[in-house]
Amino acid sequence: MLFRVPAAPGAAWRWLWLLLLWSVAQAASAQPGCTLTVSGRVADHESRAALPGATLVVLGSQQATQTDVDGHYHLELCPGTYRVQVSFVGYAPEVLDLRLTTASAVRDVQLHPDAVLLRGAVVRGERLDAPTTQTTAALTGQALQQTRGQALGEALQRVSGVTAIQTGPGIFKPMIHGLHSNRVTLLNNGVRQEGQQWGVEHGPEIDPFIASRLTVVKGAASVRYGSDAIGGVVLVEPKPLRDSTGVGGELNLVGMSNNGLGATSATLEGNFRQLPALSWRAQGTLRKAGTMRAPGYYLKNSGFEEGNFSGAVGWKKDAYGVEAFYSQFNSRIGILPAAHAGNQSDLLLAVGRERPLETTGFSYDIIRAYQQVRHDVAKLSGFVRTGNAGRLQLTLSHQTDFRDEYDKSRPRNDERAAAGKPELSYTNRTNIGELLWEHRPWHGFTGSVGVSGTYQANRYAAGSRQFIPFYTNLTGGAFLIEKWQQGRWLLEGGLRLDRRDLAVRRADRDTTGAFFVDRTRFQYTTPAASLGATYDASAHLTLGLNAGLTRRAPAANERFSDGVHNGMYELGNDLVPGNAPLTPETALNVGLTATLHHNPRFNGELTVYQNRIRGFIYQVPLLPLVQTIRGAHISWQFLQTDATLRGLDLSSSYLLTPQLLLSLKGSVVRTRDTRANEWQILMPADRAEVSVRYDWPTTGPAGRLRSPYAQLGGVAVARQTRVPRNYEARDLLTPPAGYGLLNLELGGTLHWGRLPLELSVAGSNLLNHRYRDYLNRYRYFTDEMGRNVTLRVRVPLEFSRR
Repeated sequence: MLFRVPAAPGAAWRWLWLLLLWSVAQAASAQPGCTLTVSGRVADHESRAALPGATLVVLGSQQATQTDVDGHYHLELCPGTYRVQVSFVGYAPEVLDLRLTTASAVRDVQLHPDAVLLRGAVVRGERLDAPTTQTTAALTGQALQQTRGQALGEALQRVSGVTAIQTGPGIFKPMIHGLHSNRVTLLNNGVRQEGQQWGVEHGPEIDPFIASRLTVVKGAASVRYGSDAIGGVVLVEPKPLRDSTGVGGELNLVGMSNNGLGATSATLEGNFRQLPALSWRAQGTLRKAGTMRAPGYYLKNSGFEEGNFSGAVGWKKDAYGVEAFYSQFNSRIGILPAAHAGNQSDLLLAVGRERPLETTGFSYDIIRAYQQVRHDVAKLSGFVRTGNAGRLQLTLSHQTDFRDEYDKSRPRNDERAAAGKPELSYTNRTNIGELLWEHRPWHGFTGSVGVSGTYQANRYAAGSRQFIPFYTNLTGGAFLIEKWQQGRWLLEGGLRLDRRDLAVRRADRDTTGAFFVDRTRFQYTTPAASLGATYDASAHLTLGLNAGLTRRAPAANERFSDGVHNGMYELGNDLVPGNAPLTPETALNVGLTATLHHNPRFNGELTVYQNRIRGFIYQVPLLPLVQTIRGAHISWQFLQTDATLRGLDLSSSYLLTPQLLLSLKGSVVRTRDTRANEWQILMPADRAEVSVRYDWPTTGPAGRLRSPYAQLGGVAVARQTRVPRNYEARDLLTPPAGYGLLNLELGGTLHWGRLPLELSVAGSNLLNHRYRDYLNRYRYFTDEMGRNVTLRVRVPLEFSRR
């Protein structure tokens, strides 16, 4: 059989294709057996002492074993993918994900002591779904703990291939492979986040302290999550409700030196002995920051504050279960005064200055201009097992997003000014329902079929400016996803079809200047399809290939945004004279991933991808400046073209010694405007991050610092030189220079009696380097944050009786 390697740019593409073809040839002669062994040693994470009698259970089966007197265990398994739970009385359980092909595996496990009091370990089995063929990355455990106190979009930048569109120190918008906002779907505890996410200056209204895991799906995931997931998905996942008797929780404390940030988040959860099926959780967060300090000066009105809470209660049996969840997010974020200027001369003087004209001392006060946001989420979900055929799951949710935006100057309407009313005031209400049926495994097949529906209504308050018009959005869809796993292969395919009805009502003027109401209705059919495969080339090498075709309908703001917004003037495509009305985007995404895993020293993942988008909708700054009665503003307009996005993500680690770990991450994005045959504007620059971590193998009496570590790292971001031709005539400021930052973190576990306190001190930008980031809209006016030291404390709590 002859194979032809498809044409693709770069040596990496050719190398990975050849490696894939070699792996296919190896698979032809593979004869999997059912006598593969998994063995290893279970020990205490801090003392490295053996844990005899620890229990290992293969979830979803009846197979289990215990460790011997030296902590060693042995399991015999067939080739396949498994999840093994390791438990020992007085220790937090761990779950191992195993993928066995033709070779046995050795996996040592180190368990962490549980908090305060010992309790019996409870082992529960669960059905393990086949892994997805899409490229995913997750922040869990200590990696997630190192981000506590940061905004969601800021924390996600630790994932290779993820950057952020930024507006000052308090607003971060996650960007995956160069795509953001309406093209990246966020799920908060299984509910698709809906509000005013179209705004680049609108950060996600999600409290990251809710999550025990942040997962990023890179590339189109539209079959499962809807057509807006053309760029990727971010899953904010709380841990499951407690299923063992008792009451516990945790307390997180964070403090930062630069802007005086203080954050406190507490979680309390429980399960009743008399009602073991009933579990509950309550959580709350307070976060407040004052004036940010750039090298040499304070950035006026750069503070922010949050007050969030959530609660959940669930009733779970083997055959059925139900769970209710509610969360509320509240934030107030200051907007830089330098972004607001009375005339064009003042604005031109403000752009590119070494430091803003208006600086200040440190303060927690937030004055005009600022944003005031509240977001409520209510969810009711339940499942029932349909005999031996599978499981049926229903999720219903309601969201309300309130957003008020206050300009630097008070409203010209005297009545609104006297009442302190905002210039922009929006209420977005969204109802979502989804019914999903997952069938049981059958001859290697697993899968699901589902239907979903969304009703959304966006309104603005009487008397406030019409920036986004009234609109209602009604969407219905159906999807099918099926997976097949056999030996070394996993194949996955899916289909989805959505129908969207967008009705817009906005005020306008006719040729005589008289007001009238323009009512417009748009209807779209947006199909999506995906096909992927993973192949275990060896016990330590997995190759994956995924392709997806997606169609995304234009959003209301991309068509009809009009006016001043957070110091900028924005105009939708359909309102620009001479522009053709927007048409849906059609994207063809292909990604190839090679993963080295479970090696004693070197592990890593390399992903190369290409995304061709016909009808790509983008926002661009255009000259000249716009002068209105509210001052002079940079003009941002929505336009449409064809684009090709290509890139590479790399993450790797090498164990130099048993205590010394070297890690490297990097990402590259190349985006071309194929209509104009030039580079696309506002794309991430090349980025690399390297770190060295040392873990001391300590033992010692209680009351001393255990498991101490030190991590030294650096971040390097190149200057973005791939910009459109005649860039100077289109934007007020050329891309800033590249930069490098030095970071250091020290941490460990301090035992205070029986209470283990997890402590860390992290310093970022230790050299107090002065720089500006190309993807920060404040780069026109000010530098980024200077040196910052962060103290984090995590206190696990357990109130159960002995």
